[in-house]
Formats: sequence, C-alpha cells, structure tokens
Amino acid sequence: MKPFFKLLPVLLLTCSFSVTLWGKPQHIILTGSQGTGSFIFTSELSRIWETSGTDRNQEIVSRPETSQVSRLRQLRNNRVTAAIIDAETAFEQLNKYPELRVLSVLWRNWLHVLGTVPGQYLTLASTKTMLVHDNTMHFVRVWKNMSPDTKFSWFNSDSIPDFSEGFTEEVLAVTAPAPLHEINSWLEQFPGIRLLSLDNQLIRASRSTFNGLAPKKIPANTYLYQSEPIESVAWHPVLVVRRDFPNPSATKLLQLIYAQSNSLNPHPLLENLRRADNIAFQKIYAFHPAAKSYFKFK
Repeated sequence: MKPFFKLLPVLLLTCSFSVTLWGKPQHIILTGSQGTGSFIFTSELSRIWETSGTDRNQEIVSRPETSQVSRLRQLRNNRVTAAIIDAETAFEQLNKYPELRVLSVLWRNWLHVLGTVPGQYLTLASTKTMLVHDNTMHFVRVWKNMSPDTKFSWFNSDSIPDFSEGFTEEVLAVTAPAPLHEINSWLEQFPGIRLLSLDNQLIRASRSTFNGLAPKKIPANTYLYQSEPIESVAWHPVLVVRRDFPNPSATKLLQLIYAQSNSLNPHPLLENLRRADNIAFQKIYAFHPAAKSYFKFK
C-alpha cells in the first residue's frame, strides 16, 4: 500500500525560467512536497513533455514549496512558470493577485469514507473513533466542531497502518482520486467494511466551512460491491499561471494535458481530468484567455 499513499495526501512554457548548469531552460512549477498529488502530477507532466518531442531543449521541473501563498507570490514576481494550489487557497487568495490567471482546474480529490457502522451513511451519532489520513484535515475540522468527543488516529505516507488485525477504528477517511486501488483491497479483505455516504448535515457543514468543497457523488460501480452512488464532497487542485503567459504556449500545454486521458496507459491523475469540470468554475475563477477558448466558455 505504501507507494500509493506517497501519491496522496492531485507545467509550462513561459518567459520566466531558470537555467541548469548545462544551460537547459527549466520551466519550474511550484507544488507540494514529494509524494503529494501536485508534485507527482508535475513530474508525470515533465515525463510526457520530454517524450512528446514538443521542445526537448526545455524541461519542466517540480519544485516543492510548502506554503501555498508563497507559491502565488513567487509566481506573481515572475520567479517561476506556474504553481498548483489547493481549492481553498484558490477561493481565498487568487483575487488578491490580479497578475495571475487559472489555466485549468485539475483532477477531483474525493473524500472516501469506509466504516463498520450500521447503515449506509456516516453519521455523528454512530461514530466515536476515526482513523484519518492527514490530507483530510478539512473534514476533521468540520467533524470536530460537530462532535468534539470523537477520538482520532492519524496516518500518512510515512506511517501507514498494516491493518493486520482489521480496522481498529469504526471509520477510516482519506482524500484521493477515484478509483483508489487500496479501497478495493480493503473491501475484499475485510468483511463488513463498506463505503459510506455523507449525510446532508455533514455535506452542508463541509460546504459552509470550506468554499473549495463541492458535493459530488462517487459514481456507482467505481469500487467493488458499490452498486449505488456514494454521497461525498470533492475539490480540484488549480493550475495557475501569470496573466501574460503566451496564448499559443498555454493552448499547447492544455492540449498536451488533456490528450492523456485517451492515451494507452494514462497516469491516474491525468486520466481523471475532465474539461467539463472547468466550466463550473468559469464565473468563480479568473481564467487565462487561452483556457476560456480551449474550454469553450460562453
């Protein structure tokens, strides 16, 4: 299981770049730390860029930056080519940076909840203990406000439980793209474990606390033994560039990114990109002109 969770925890050609010791321009994208979705996405994009033959005299490089606001500041100051930020930062901070534009919203990060509690819904009354991946802090904050006596245990890419004795807590929560291989493994391995839907109270509380979350249904048959859609919430990381990023370069990059879902063996983060997801945000984010044309905004 460990290699996947290093993914958890979801690019560009421009005038700003650095140069390696060999003089090869590097188009730097600021991301989360190694093992996060944004870092892995950019690393995969770098590989695709290299193999596509688009411009082998230039390369795309991931540069980890813990602070999401610092990513925006460095991009504003033309020190890097692009940045990937989370949805909450995009909602709260992008309007403070008129020099920046959204090139694309990226993959969906779903809240996955598995449990042994009665019924098909995760409810406050039936849950007293919870095991949570540390990329799901937004959900924990909401839950703690509503049920402060719940006991939480934590895991991440460096402390993954082996589940040799099954699930010791009533509920496990993790944020990730879907489908997630580990969930199918758990569903097969542990009788009584099932995916749980969020009830309306939790969905409303999540949306009111975090603007970047949207109610979404994990489609039926995404996972084993899942015959019905699962009520959940999801958020999209956001790819940001400068307003003066050249239109031809922006279009070329979008074409490269979105062509991957039709490739023979696409990376899950690229396979889960949907052009239509951007349309829902056209009145929320300030998009780059090339993105407006590419996504056919009205």
